[in-house]
Amino acid sequence: MKILLCCRAGVTSNMFASALKDEAAKKEMDIVVWAAAETAVEYSIEQADIVLVTPQLAGDLRKLEGLANSGTPVILIDEEDFRVFNAKKVLDEALEKR
Repeated sequence: MKILLCCRAGVTSNMFASALKDEAAKKEMDIVVWAAAETAVEYSIEQADIVLVTPQLAGDLRKLEGLANSGTPVILIDEEDFRVFNAKKVLDEALEKR
């Protein structure tokens, strides 16, 4: 499974992507997670099975849904979950929508 994490600039989201990978490893899941800044999302969004959107890009959610493949879940990460790096909850919610 491939998860794209869309963010404003990429600093915190790279750390969050790493936390998501760690959670997936605990579940013995084979996933690829990468972060892309909003200016580069269009170059890799079609490769994603799930698209996670950081709270800073909440206003761009519809645009990102339009860029993703039809049927690909595009999920806005809860602000509190992102702030406290609750990667377990975010991954579980993403898997439910898949």
